[in-house]
Order: sequence, then structure tokens, then C-alpha cells
Amino acid sequence: MTSSLKLGAAILAGALAVAPVWAEDIPEIAVVHQTIDPSADTPAHVFRFEPKLLHVQAGATVRFKGSTGRHTVTSILRMIPVGARAFEIRGKPELDLTFDKEGVYGIRCRVHGRHGMVMLLVVGDPDANLEEAKAHLSELGEAERAGFEELFAEMEAQNG
Repeated sequence: MTSSLKLGAAILAGALAVAPVWAEDIPEIAVVHQTIDPSADTPAHVFRFEPKLLHVQAGATVRFKGSTGRHTVTSILRMIPVGARAFEIRGKPELDLTFDKEGVYGIRCRVHGRHGMVMLLVVGDPDANLEEAKAHLSELGEAERAGFEELFAEMEAQNG
């Protein structure tokens, strides 16, 4: 086989080995923003995550945006599934995290949680740790507890 024939065969083999990637094959990344809205009427609305309640499938990636200044994205240890890794994002304008463990993840801003800056991430089946997460609400401050109670009620209403 000549060298040009070998080169042509190698190029064809390489082209066949690369499968096309279609837009529907690329997983969508869910985005959560940390927002400060000084025109809002209450501290819980001034400092907030958007969305406050997010449902994703196991293996999904969530992009957290806006963890700048004193903001954090902090998992609450007793409000994440067993075996899930705790996390805290600070000083990052944008960071992607992938969630493989099913269940609910209670998340707060370490600084503004006292104003009710909390969110609930539901990965796959919330029943994996739902009761355990709810059992720890009494350990939270008043605004955080109220925020999570509202989010759990909204989640349960959506699941009907």
C-alpha cells in the first residue's frame, strides 16, 4: 500500500470514528442565578436564588451564576442525600456542578440565608432523602426555615 493510500485510509477511518453530535444530544445545563434586587419589598426578595425551586434529572449539570462579593452557594449538610458531596461556591461568577445522587438538596447563601436566601434543588426522585431533609428544618434560622417550608410545599403541590 502506498503512503498516500495509507494516509487516505487513516483519514477515512478517523472521520468514521467521530460520530456526529446533534443539538438534542448535548445535555442542557440548568442555570441558577444569585440575585440582589434592591427594589424588592422584603429582604427575602432582595436576596434570592432564581429559580428557588429547580428539578433536574440525576447526572444533570447546574450552572450557578453570581457567587460574587460575599455571596455563597452552600449545601446544608443534613439536607443533602447520603453519599452526596457537600459543596460551597464563593467568589466565582460562574461554576458548574453535576448532581448524580437523587434526592433534595437544601442550599443557602451563607451570608444572606438569614434573610431567607435559600433554594431547593430536586434531583430525580425527591423521596430519597425528603423526610430526613425536612427533619432538620428546626435547626435553621427562622427565615431559612420559612423559605424551605414554602419550597417543600410548592414541590409537593407540583408532584400532586
